[in-house]
Amino acid sequence: MIIEVSSDWKQNASSNDEVDNRDSELVALKARIEDRRKDRLKRQEDRSALIWEKWEEQNEKWLAKHYTDDLFLDNQTELLCEIVEPSSDLIVPLFRYQKEWLYWALKQEESTAKGGILADEMGMGKTIQAIALVLAKRELEKKANSKSSLSSSSPSTRQELSAVKGTLILCPLVAVLQWVTEINRCTVEGSNKILVYHGSNRRKLLNSIEEYDFVVTTYSTVEAEYRKNVLAPKQKCKWCGKAYYEEKLPIHLKRFCGPDGVRPAKQKTDLKKSGCGKGMKRSSKAEEGNNDGSMDNSSSVRRDFPQKKSILHSVKWDRIILDEAHYVKDRRCNTTKATLSLKSSYKWALSGTPIQNLVGELYSLVRFLQIVPYSFYYCKDCDCRTLDYSSTPECPDCPHKSVRHFCWWNRYIATSIKHEGSFGSGRDAMFLLKHKVLKSILLRRSKKGRAADLALPLKIVTLRKDSLDVKEEDYYTSLLNKSQAQFNTYVQAGTLMNNYGHIFELLTRLRQAVDHPFLVVYSTTALAKRAGNIEQPCGLCHDDAVEDPVVTSCMHVFCKMCLIDFAANVGEVPCPLCSELITVDFTANNDKVDQNSKQTLKGFKSSSILNRIQLDEFQSSTKIEALREEIRFMIERDGSAKAIVFSQFTSFLDLIHYSLQKSGINCVQLVGSMSIDSRAAAVTKFTEDPDCRIFLMSLKAGSIALNLTVASQVFMMDPWWNPAVERQAHDRIHRIGQYKPVRIVRFVIQNTVEEKILMLQEKKELVFEGSSKRSSIGMLELSSWHAVPLKGM
Repeated sequence: MIIEVSSDWKQNASSNDEVDNRDSELVALKARIEDRRKDRLKRQEDRSALIWEKWEEQNEKWLAKHYTDDLFLDNQTELLCEIVEPSSDLIVPLFRYQKEWLYWALKQEESTAKGGILADEMGMGKTIQAIALVLAKRELEKKANSKSSLSSSSPSTRQELSAVKGTLILCPLVAVLQWVTEINRCTVEGSNKILVYHGSNRRKLLNSIEEYDFVVTTYSTVEAEYRKNVLAPKQKCKWCGKAYYEEKLPIHLKRFCGPDGVRPAKQKTDLKKSGCGKGMKRSSKAEEGNNDGSMDNSSSVRRDFPQKKSILHSVKWDRIILDEAHYVKDRRCNTTKATLSLKSSYKWALSGTPIQNLVGELYSLVRFLQIVPYSFYYCKDCDCRTLDYSSTPECPDCPHKSVRHFCWWNRYIATSIKHEGSFGSGRDAMFLLKHKVLKSILLRRSKKGRAADLALPLKIVTLRKDSLDVKEEDYYTSLLNKSQAQFNTYVQAGTLMNNYGHIFELLTRLRQAVDHPFLVVYSTTALAKRAGNIEQPCGLCHDDAVEDPVVTSCMHVFCKMCLIDFAANVGEVPCPLCSELITVDFTANNDKVDQNSKQTLKGFKSSSILNRIQLDEFQSSTKIEALREEIRFMIERDGSAKAIVFSQFTSFLDLIHYSLQKSGINCVQLVGSMSIDSRAAAVTKFTEDPDCRIFLMSLKAGSIALNLTVASQVFMMDPWWNPAVERQAHDRIHRIGQYKPVRIVRFVIQNTVEEKILMLQEKKELVFEGSSKRSSIGMLELSSWHAVPLKGM
C-alpha cells in the first residue's frame, strides 16, 4: 500500500524540525555559558574580575540574546536606506549604492571603529567610493572649521608622531597608476596633490610629504621601509655566520646549528649533500640559552633599538586605505607587520575577497582596524593588554610572563572554529564572527543584488574541456606515473608532510605538462643537468620568470607571493627544497626589470623559454590550438573585440605569444618582473591601439586592480587552486564601464590533474559561503578543510 504525503505536511514537519533543532542548540549554548561562568567564579575567588573576563561575559550575554535570531549580513543591503551626496570636488556621478556607502563610511569614522572593510564584489567601484569618502570628509571638516576657530583635532598628551592631512593608499604595484588615473579622472583639476611614493629616489621627499592629499605606495615599498628602518638588525650566528632576527636565532640554534642543535636525520642528509654546515667554527657557549625561543606573532621590533627615519612610519596619517587588503592575510610576514605599524586616525580595507582560504585570514584586517577586544593580547593575571605579543620572556607592560598572555581572536574565534567546526563552541565563534564582529565593520554588496543600479551586461562563463593528443597524453601519463611513484615513496617512508614542497613540485610539473610539454622539457631545472649557470626558477610554482624574487638563506629562489602563500598555508616549516628553516634574504636587488634584460627574438627576453628551444622544431599544444580556435570565433562574432589571456606560467605565455605572432595576431604581455613604466606602457597599448587584440597576462601580476573594460572576453588557460583569484581575473572586464556582453572561457583538459583542481575549487567556494552566505555546509567545510587531497591526482 502506498500512502501519499502532502507537500504542506512535509513543509510543516520540516519547519517543526528546525524549531526543535534551534531549541536544542539554545539549551546546549546555555550549558556552555554556565560552565564558563563557573570557571570564572573559581578564578575570581581571590581577586576581582579582569577586563577580559568582563568581555567574555558580555559576549555570552549577547549570544544568549541573539542566538535564535535570523540575522544575516546580506540584510545590510536593505538596511542602508540613507544616502549622502558626494563632495563638489567629485565630478563623476555616483550610483545609489555608492552614496549609501558614503553615508555608512562617514558614520563608521565617527564610531569607535574609526573605519571598516569595504568588501563589495570586484568591479563595483571600490576605488571611486574610497576617493569619494576622502573628499566628503575633507569638505565636512572645512565647513566645521569655518564655523569654529578651534582646531578640528585636539593634540594628545602622548602624541609622538606629527599628523599630516594626507591619505596613504597601499596597493599592489600594478594598481598604482590605476589609483592616480582614477583620482585625476574623478576630481576637479588641481583640487588634489598626488604623490607616488615608489622607486629609488623616493626618500628625497622627506620634507614635502605633508603637502600631499593622496600618497600612493606599494606593499613592497612599505615592507622595505619597515625592514630597513624599523626592524632591529639581524644577529649573526656564532656557529655558521648566518644572520637571523632576534626571535629567530634561538630556533635556529635549537633545530639546526651549534653543538646542541637537534636536527632531523633527513635535514642532516640534505645539509651534507648541499655542503651546508661545513667550516663551522665552535666558540664559547657562554651566551647560549639566554632566550627561550618564544616567537613574536605580530612584531619583530626591539624596544631598545634606536629606529632610523622611515618616512611612512614617522607620521600619523589622516587615513590609511589598503587596496586588495588580502595582501596582508598572513600575520607572520613582514609585509603585514609593516602595514600594522603604520599610524592613522582612520583605517579602511578594500577587498572583494577578504577570505580566500581560512577564516583566520580575517585576523590581519581585524588587527589593522584594532577592533576591541578581538585584535588584542590579554594577560590572564591582570588588566594588561597589548596589540603585539612580546618576543621576550617578560612582558614589558606588566610583571607577568609573556606566556601568560593570550590572543583574544585565537582563543574565542579561530581555535574554536578549527577544533569544533560548526558545532559547540565553534558554532558560537562563527555566530559571533558573522553577526557581531563583521556586521559592525564590514559592508558587502554584490553585482546581482545591485543589478538595477549597475545595469551590467550579461556574463557567460564557459568550461571548455579538451583531450590531449596521443603524444601529449603519452608524455603526461609517463610523468604522472613517475610522480605517483615518488608520492608513494613518501607515504611508505612516513615523510609525507615533511615533503610538502616536493609534492607541490610534482603537481606543478603535471599542470605544466597539460599546458605544453615544453614547459617541463625545456625548463631551467631540466636543462641544468646539461648546462651550468642557469637562472633558478621559483622553487614553488616552478615558473622560470620569477616574479618579485626573494632568496632564502639556503640560496633557493622563490616568487615573493608564492613564499608568502606557502607560509600562510603550512605555518612555520623548513624550506620546501632543502628542509632548512626558511629565512628570507630581502636585501638582494629585486629591481632587475626589463631594461636590464637582453632583448632577443623579436622582443622576448633572453631568459625566455623561446631562447632554449629549437624554433624550427616548435610545436603547438592542445590548449594553444583551442585558444586559437576561440580567438577566431571571437573575431568572427565581433570584428572589434579584444580579449585577455591569463596563465600562471609566464613561459606558457611566451609560447602562446610566439604562436599568435606567427598567425599575425598582435599581442602585448604583462608579467610580474616588469617595471611600473613597462606595465603602464603595456596597458596603454592594449587600450588605445585597435590593432592590439590580445593581452597576455600573468595571473599573479594582472588579476587584480586593473580596469580593462576595452576587452570583452577572458580566456583562463589553466585553473588555479583558489577560485577567488580566478573571479578577480574575470572582473578585470566585467565591471563598471563595460557595455558589451562578457564571455569567460576556462580551458580544462579531461582526465588530468586539472579536473582534480576543479573539485578543490568547489570546496574552497564554501569558505566564503560559510562566512557571508550563512551556509551550514559552508561553515562545516570552512573549519574542516585544510589541504588539497593529494591521492588520485
